Amino acid sequence: MIRDLGDIDIHRPRRYAEQGYPWQEWDLLRREAPVFWYERDDIEPFWAVTRYEDIMTVSGHPDVFINGGPRLRLALKDETELLRGGLDEFGRSRGWDPEEPPDLTFMDDPRHRHVRKASSWAFTQGCMRGLAAHFDELAVGFAEEFMDELQAATARGESVDFVHAFAAKLPLAAVGEIMGLPDGDWKKLLLWSEAIIGEVPPEQIRPGETLSEAAERNMNEFRTYLEGLVQAHRRPGGGPSAFINRLVEAEVQGRKMNDQQLIGYLFVLIGAGNDTTRNATAGGLAALLEHPAERDRLCADPALLGSTVDEVLRWTSPVISFLRTATREFELAGTHIAAGDTVCMFYPSGNRDEARFADPYRFDIARTPNDYLSFGYGAHFCLGTNLARAELAAMLKALIPLLPRIELAPGATRIANTHVSGYSKLPVRAAA
Repeated sequence: MIRDLGDIDIHRPRRYAEQGYPWQEWDLLRREAPVFWYERDDIEPFWAVTRYEDIMTVSGHPDVFINGGPRLRLALKDETELLRGGLDEFGRSRGWDPEEPPDLTFMDDPRHRHVRKASSWAFTQGCMRGLAAHFDELAVGFAEEFMDELQAATARGESVDFVHAFAAKLPLAAVGEIMGLPDGDWKKLLLWSEAIIGEVPPEQIRPGETLSEAAERNMNEFRTYLEGLVQAHRRPGGGPSAFINRLVEAEVQGRKMNDQQLIGYLFVLIGAGNDTTRNATAGGLAALLEHPAERDRLCADPALLGSTVDEVLRWTSPVISFLRTATREFELAGTHIAAGDTVCMFYPSGNRDEARFADPYRFDIARTPNDYLSFGYGAHFCLGTNLARAELAAMLKALIPLLPRIELAPGATRIANTHVSGYSKLPVRAAA
């Protein structure tokens, strides 16, 4: 058990890969130092914010705690923030403005609000209701493919990786269809979206290349792909994607976006959106299989699907943290935050806060209320929330008939990342 604040480790990517989320450390921080000045040799210091109420306070003051400071995601000293990997080199080769934010997550209002509106129309609840039946159809088809693969593997005495055999498929298909991308590009999009979080298959790493270098190369290949899409849709008459045509023509504060801005926009919409839903789906399956009473409860009463989606999102908390920079002095839970200080919000900790959730370490698919923080709060509330919930609902619904026939197998691995995390591989096999 962690007893000393000096012993806690909540900043190293390998810690998340090797041991999972640091629940004991976050519990200790919430009890003894909910706004804690975190100093370690291999990272620039920051205020660790771990209570639900305090995360809400930081998120609810976007004028005080901004996204546009020097840090947005945790990175070790001398390491590039993952989503920015290769960006400087790519931008210099094209004469990009180095002062331009990489994407809308680095922006603050009012510009952030206007840029966000350029695509928010595609992710409304109404749009998702219109896509629900199609998502259900796709998810059922992917579930059938998954079971065929599982049965074939079982006959060979092997397991199947649930992440790539099922969880990754609908998020890629959904964003691909919404944005009108060719089906044949989806496998490349999976590779690129995994590179964004530092995951590159060994066979994709070139001789003499480090994992970081391979990730940066793949991210720049993704940017080159997006550059081609943007240029194709700038031609007279536009291109095949109605979504990208509309984005190309959108005016933000009276001006159309340039190539640099559009590539950054598409990079975060297409690339970053896949991982969180995939991770929630894989983590949700693991939670249901590790809690057979709740699994059986869902199978007996599929009407619990909606509340199951909510509890899976709270339980898995696929987004770990975001950083903000204080623009002025602020008193947070009795702690003085100085102008220029970095504040780090740990969302999984907020989702296990005893002051907000009754029995927070109990997986309860009928939990109510369930005001989880998995999509953030305030001005930067996740743009793709409705899409993620719709995808997760479709995938869990398709899995309900299969749950009694699946069990976890040894060999699960987790993503080494302090921004988003989950299973990189989740082996499953047919239940005995």
